[in-house]
Amino acid sequence: MSINKKRFSLAALICAEILILGLLILAQDLEANIKINPATPNTAQVSGKMSKPRKANWFFIKTIVNADNLGARISDLQLFDEQNRAVIVKKFTDGEYLADSEATYFQYRINLESLPNAATKAHVSWISDEQGILMLDDLLPQSEAFNRKVSAKIKIEMPDDWKIFSIEKNVFENVFDVESVGKAVFAIGKGWRETKTANLNLLIADRWQFTDAEAAQMADAVYEEYKKMFGETPNGKTQIFLKHLPKEFRFGRWKAETRGRTLTILSADEPFKSQSIQLLHEQLRHELFHLWIPNNLDLTGNYDWFYEGFTVYQALRTGLQMNQIRFEDFLATLAEAYRFDGFQTDKVSLIESSKNRWSGTNPQVYARGMLIAFLCDVAIPKDGKDNHSIENVFRDIYRKHSFPNKEVDGNTAILNVLRTYKSLDSIVKKHIEGAENIAWETVLKTIGIEMTTENSFVKLRVKAKLSGRQKDLLDELGYSNWQKLSQKSK
Repeated sequence: MSINKKRFSLAALICAEILILGLLILAQDLEANIKINPATPNTAQVSGKMSKPRKANWFFIKTIVNADNLGARISDLQLFDEQNRAVIVKKFTDGEYLADSEATYFQYRINLESLPNAATKAHVSWISDEQGILMLDDLLPQSEAFNRKVSAKIKIEMPDDWKIFSIEKNVFENVFDVESVGKAVFAIGKGWRETKTANLNLLIADRWQFTDAEAAQMADAVYEEYKKMFGETPNGKTQIFLKHLPKEFRFGRWKAETRGRTLTILSADEPFKSQSIQLLHEQLRHELFHLWIPNNLDLTGNYDWFYEGFTVYQALRTGLQMNQIRFEDFLATLAEAYRFDGFQTDKVSLIESSKNRWSGTNPQVYARGMLIAFLCDVAIPKDGKDNHSIENVFRDIYRKHSFPNKEVDGNTAILNVLRTYKSLDSIVKKHIEGAENIAWETVLKTIGIEMTTENSFVKLRVKAKLSGRQKDLLDELGYSNWQKLSQKSK
């Protein structure tokens, strides 16, 4: 009888602990106040409270997308326990600290001046010339104890004439309930112009060759194209921040990131309106696709070769479908990627390349990934009623692995879908798992494309005479789209 009582007590204790854990998960992981003083607008004072006392180690994000030593931006860290008593803290290295005892409350300063590499402004927090982007992930302390999704209540204090824009839940003036710190982005400051559509909030700074209305129309059209492709939209509205890169960046350069449901695009403009519109359309085709893949997939690991390289290819295909680019542009981009890939002497598999994407030693994710996507697109059977394309691969992956499906390894999940097409087995082995040179002459011949090389420059063009089969395959890729538009406009 006493044994049963002990078992019952232990079971009750476990149930109680599970109940408490459930309540803690529902609660926010931290509260923070981010204060920007008009006298020192490039520096923020951050203070806050952890939901549970933190033990010895306190640390901040140190590296994001070629932005190194971010921990050096943190200064004057002070910690306090639950009774507001000061906790002794020692700096181990930039962004890493060791506390003598548990601490609950924190405060510190963070330097938000633009980093020397201005291209990083699409990926890290910054304030410059009374405008800024705040990305909570690099502003707040990190924790090994946190789950993948960290929630927070955030208050942002700014100069009176500044505004704040975000799709996070606004509960009071400048106070937000944030479901995931890693996905939360805010635009702050002066001079942001807002345009809203049914699907999007578009925030534009600076002057461009196109109007705000034209930009919103383009963004909405691309969004609808992907909505049609996947059959659904990610939950909630999408927000786009668009701003100029510094003047030293030449025409056509741009950097962007899609974090959660927020796109941040920093771009140099073009000298002519038609070029400027073309560039923005390219940016939107790539970044909006990320709302579905990978941002709404429950996949883990480094599978950048797919969600970046294959996305570059799909953005090209979408450009053809929307009559935004010509088939000659499509071929020219493939030719340039092939040329770039040929220059890489130390090739590794696409899977290995994704692990070292930001090291600067294996820049194959985009170019080689796009080429492999093209090979897959051509190799997927297109006989009879089953005229499949690379879109079927994207849809299959999204259907099987979008939230709330079970979390699995990204590389395993994608390779399993690709292998459902027997015609892709060789491509997977040679070019995704392996690092063999791309020999695509036979593939090009199959679809009626000629390749010439002169002084290392590669050119692709459609043959003058095509068989019926070649014409059908080219039409599947979008060869006739531009021709139909030209004929319609005459």
